[in-house]
Amino acid sequence: MSLIPEKPIVISPTMAATLGLEEAVLLQLLQECLAHGDAVHSSGFNWVTISGQKLLGLTPFWREEDIRRLSASLHEKGLLLIGGGAFSGHQDFRFAFNEATAVQGVPQRSQAPAAQQASQASNIPHSAQTIGGSWQPSDDALRQLAQLGVTREFAQQQIPQFVAYWRERNVPRHSWESKYIKEVWRQWQQAESSNHKRSREVSVTGEWRPSADALDILIKQGGINPNFIEDAVPEFILYWRDRGDISSTWDSKFIQHVRRQWQFYTGMMDQDSMPRAIPAQWQPKETVYDVLQMANIDRQFAQQIIPEFVLYWQENGTPHGSWSTKFLQYVKRQWARHNQPQSASGSHGKQGSNSEGRIRDRSIIDALSDRSWAS
Repeated sequence: MSLIPEKPIVISPTMAATLGLEEAVLLQLLQECLAHGDAVHSSGFNWVTISGQKLLGLTPFWREEDIRRLSASLHEKGLLLIGGGAFSGHQDFRFAFNEATAVQGVPQRSQAPAAQQASQASNIPHSAQTIGGSWQPSDDALRQLAQLGVTREFAQQQIPQFVAYWRERNVPRHSWESKYIKEVWRQWQQAESSNHKRSREVSVTGEWRPSADALDILIKQGGINPNFIEDAVPEFILYWRDRGDISSTWDSKFIQHVRRQWQFYTGMMDQDSMPRAIPAQWQPKETVYDVLQMANIDRQFAQQIIPEFVLYWQENGTPHGSWSTKFLQYVKRQWARHNQPQSASGSHGKQGSNSEGRIRDRSIIDALSDRSWAS
């Protein structure tokens, strides 16, 4: 019984030393496929098609990504022509030998007449060359890109910058088409990703609300009071609607917006927790204006409504633990109402505006006495 049950793979030592052992093994296997397969002569080369699964069966010592890597390496060295895209075990693999650049140990094509071989050899570089200023990809390269989903127009638009880039670097290569295909495919993927991102970008409208996931992050994970979040929505809408920006990440922006304000707000609550009546000369802490600045609310607007806020709570007489947080909540809701679009309410806006231009949609008692969470 033979210790070698299968036909051995015979490779050239010179070829292995020149190309690499793995590349030499794959090249020899492909040569066997060429010898025993039905080659189709096209564009001066003998093309062979073999199923990806069959080639994997002939190389049980390699995985799919190994053959893809090695075939790409042979293609990059200018020895192997690949049609129809990179190797995949789920589809046919079409290849031909670029025999004009063959190294010692790779069989030469002898079927074509000598004159034809000479003509083809004159059009194919024997060694690495720098790119020419008038370089253009072949129709086969454009077809390969089309099979990857790249439009012909996009591929042709990349030619000038591709040529200019490599002419500046003056780097010689065996296969500029291989480099071109890889570069155009990379540019296409980036363009598709950018287009997909832009298609999701929208502007903020008056009906915008944070998603359930965003609320879950703020409430359950961040421990932020739902009423505090609700009060932050109008000011957020107002700021970004006035800027006119578009984005696909409004939830992320809103989460950051609320977290910054909540950090300041909880700091004020910790510093000021003893319930007491509001003094006649009461003024909010400076941190209140810091929070209002983050909410893009005018400092002057807040200062204008301090007297009415103090007057109401002096007459009411109810003590609170943090007048600054109470005032902050009131200012934010008044600011949102003051800057509402003048649509249906536009007609009574002129009547309801006082000398400072504020608009009252309900009584100050209602405005100041709700939101028990701020007590």
